[in-house]
Amino acid sequence: MNYNILEKIKYYTSLALKKPNLILHFIFQRHLGVILIIPFKSTYNLDWNKKIESIKLTKDVGRIQAFYKKVNRDSVSISQIKYWLELGFDCFLTYDHNEIPIAGMWIFKNEFELHSLSGRTLSSNNLIKLDTDTIYGAYVEVEKNHRGYGINQSMLGHIINYYSRSNKYKRLLLITGASNGAYIRTVMKFNGILVGITLAYNILGFKIRKEIFIDKKEKVWNN
Repeated sequence: MNYNILEKIKYYTSLALKKPNLILHFIFQRHLGVILIIPFKSTYNLDWNKKIESIKLTKDVGRIQAFYKKVNRDSVSISQIKYWLELGFDCFLTYDHNEIPIAGMWIFKNEFELHSLSGRTLSSNNLIKLDTDTIYGAYVEVEKNHRGYGINQSMLGHIINYYSRSNKYKRLLLITGASNGAYIRTVMKFNGILVGITLAYNILGFKIRKEIFIDKKEKVWNN
C-alpha cells in the first residue's frame, strides 16, 4: 500500500477518535475562505511582544513536531516535516521567555502539494505551482493559552521583514477562513490585499469548489 495512503488512514483514524464530530464533516462540509496577499514594499518597525523571547527559523524536526502535536495538528508529522525541509521550505517557531515554542508558521515555495480541499485551499488540484517571486504561508498556529495577545501579528511581521530583505521574493500569499476576522485584520495591518473568495462543499467525498477573484491579475499561482 502506498505510504502516503497509510499516513492518511492513520491521521484520519486518530482524528475521528479525538473528535468524533468530524465524522459528520465527512458527510457534509461547507467552507468559505479568503485569499490574501501581502506585498513586500518595505520592512516594518515592530513593537516586540512582551510574551515573546524570540522568533526563529528552525530545522529541528523534533521541536517542530512537538509544537504541532501540542496544538493538535497531527497532519504535521515527522515524515511530513522532513519532506518539507528537504524541499527547502521554511518553518518559523515563536518562543516564550522559557524558550518554549508558543506559535509556528510554515513558508512554502515554488511547488508543493496540499491534500485537503476546503475554503482555505488554493485550488481543486493538489499540486500548487507558485510564481517564482511568491511564497505561501500555511499551518499558522498559536498555542491556545497565548491567543489574543497579538503574537500572530509579531510573528507575521517578523516573517515579512525576513523575506523583504531578499530581492528574490516580492509577496506573501495567505488563505484563511472567512470567519477568522482577527487574522484578516492582522494581514490588513501589513497592507494586505484581498485577492479572492473560495467556497467549497464536500458531500460524502464528492467535492465542489468555486473561486471568485476580486482581481485576477493578483493570482500568483498557475493552476
